[in-house]
Amino acid sequence: MPVLERRPTDLLNALRLVVFCVGIELLGYAFSGSYSVGSVVGVLLGAVLVYGLLRLVHQGVNWARFILAGVIGLGLLSSLLSFATAYRLHPGSTVIDLISTLFSLIALWLLFTPKSNTWFRAHRVLGSKYP
Repeated sequence: MPVLERRPTDLLNALRLVVFCVGIELLGYAFSGSYSVGSVVGVLLGAVLVYGLLRLVHQGVNWARFILAGVIGLGLLSSLLSFATAYRLHPGSTVIDLISTLFSLIALWLLFTPKSNTWFRAHRVLGSKYP
């Protein structure tokens, strides 16, 4: 199988930003004080699923990039819909969530820059172990 050119910096930076945002979200959750077994399991499961998506995107799986974009979009929607209530209850963690959301939007943009699109297109043409 032909060797693919290196991953574009835009893509690598997007992945780094998503990892950073997951870390911020985990810290925000840790400081929120709202713990239940269900919420802890949900947060951990979400972090594991995002990690799996990041690995697939890093390997060049194009559909995973779109799923990751959907996850970022749902996070943005959730942040916008619950901002006022969340800010009244936990202003500190809400501000952290807002910062994370802004970094996530930058990551989303980096996932779909022309360089990233070209790399994913070339990866699909040259072959991948995932369809």
